[in-house]
Amino acid sequence: MAISRIASITVPVTSHDRAVGLYRDVLGFSVISDRTTGERGRELHMTAPGGGAAIILVSASEQHRAGSTHGGALQVRDMLDAVERLAHAGINVTITVRHLNTEAGVWAEFQDYDGNAWMLWQPAEQPHALIAA
Repeated sequence: MAISRIASITVPVTSHDRAVGLYRDVLGFSVISDRTTGERGRELHMTAPGGGAAIILVSASEQHRAGSTHGGALQVRDMLDAVERLAHAGINVTITVRHLNTEAGVWAEFQDYDGNAWMLWQPAEQPHALIAA
């Protein structure tokens, strides 16, 4: 078997409208489809501006617990802008690397309104990699 790419990541949420406010309006994702199924509830497929794997916002349930998604990394062009936008939306962001032009770049962590945890990454080769202390 040869995996060619990650197709999607499931993100359980308690309120799709509130989650769309974060993922679309703050993080810049686009809505691909929005549908409701009888057994699974609402499914909202979204993708980042640069493409790649989609996220699927699903109705939180016993099978898909709100806050159970962890470990996804979202690449950003400007960490400071991303942190400011998230803070304006009431999201706390923790910066984990604060060095200019390190091999690791700049990393930060945040949780959405339901506790789903994400990493933000700005590669070191991108300009403005320094985050003020």
